[in-house]
Amino acid sequence: MGTTVSISITATATWFWGDYQVIWSNKPLAPEDTDYIVLAKGRLPQRTQQVSVTFTVPEAPMGNNYVQIRFFNRPEGSEYFKNLPYVGSAGPFTVLSDFKLTPTTASPGTKVTLRGTGFPAKRQVALAFDGNPVNLDITTSEKGSFSAEFVLPPTIAGRHEFRTSAEGMYGSELVAVVQVVPGISLQPERPGIGDTVTLTGRGFAASSQVTVKYDDILITDQVKTDASGSFSHEFQVPETKEVRHKVTATDKAGNKATFELPLEGEPPEAPLPIYPANHRFGWFGPQVVTFKWEGVTDPSGVSYIVEVGTTPRVFPPVVAKEGITGTSWSVKLKPGTYYWRVRAVDGAGNASDWESHYYPFRVGFFSAWALAIAAIVLLIIFILALRAFFRRLSEYLR
Repeated sequence: MGTTVSISITATATWFWGDYQVIWSNKPLAPEDTDYIVLAKGRLPQRTQQVSVTFTVPEAPMGNNYVQIRFFNRPEGSEYFKNLPYVGSAGPFTVLSDFKLTPTTASPGTKVTLRGTGFPAKRQVALAFDGNPVNLDITTSEKGSFSAEFVLPPTIAGRHEFRTSAEGMYGSELVAVVQVVPGISLQPERPGIGDTVTLTGRGFAASSQVTVKYDDILITDQVKTDASGSFSHEFQVPETKEVRHKVTATDKAGNKATFELPLEGEPPEAPLPIYPANHRFGWFGPQVVTFKWEGVTDPSGVSYIVEVGTTPRVFPPVVAKEGITGTSWSVKLKPGTYYWRVRAVDGAGNASDWESHYYPFRVGFFSAWALAIAAIVLLIIFILALRAFFRRLSEYLR
């Protein structure tokens, strides 16, 4: 099944013409038979000597199958040829049995799919894994095919065989190979720092020491697998600087498996702004403003983003800061009216909502330009007043 085949059917005593079908069946067909598969079809002009067809072998039971050519809607001509539905036959073809599995590389505990084609029709199938019978009730279809799922049992890394046969195959067996690779799992999958977790490994070398690491931190190098290459180990989750965490296990034979902790998808709560809220900072010139908010927690860690703008929407911000690890932040701002907001981001990159209420505050009362202009005006007034004073004093002394 699935093999690409090219055939040519040649007329010797006459020629081909009219509509035709190239058909597949598991027995030679009579004109009235309808149980067949159409492989190709078309129309031929008169005096055609040869029909060539390329097709893929369809699903069919083991043994002899037939390819034939059928003509119909024949043009006017000899009544004998007009009523003859089969004028060519290629076959029989012997359909061979085939046995495959997917995936071909897997860890113990993984489900693999076993597929057989070209087996005897409606027969019981025997299956064995590494020489041990598999307790699966498998029967081939009318077309000699079957499909079954099987969970790989605990076993060591390396090459392993499935063998299968069926009634009518006269003791012959087909082999499918799976390459077993190590795999590890963690329970729970999303632990917090300090939580106790259980690491389970399968598909390693038998009776081998295993080194376990959490990110770059050594957890243990004293774990030992059993005869089937399996082990189990409990440990407490350490604190690391990595955002994405992974556990690795390596045995003495070099077999290695990695488990990446899945990233959570739930964002942290929105932090509550505390200060400033309708506050004023200084009277003249730029001022340092310290923003404060209530902290939130998340198992993967939390940092904060603060944005400051001149409109209630705070966008685009005049100044912004990401990656703040504490619950306060200070920045120097020019005089003016501002609005600010804060949000939290966890270690997996999930961001909270912004606080829906925006908090205004005022920096200074006079800007630097206003202060300079005021100083110039006062200086002019002072100079004019001083001149007037000395003028009057001069007149008085005369």
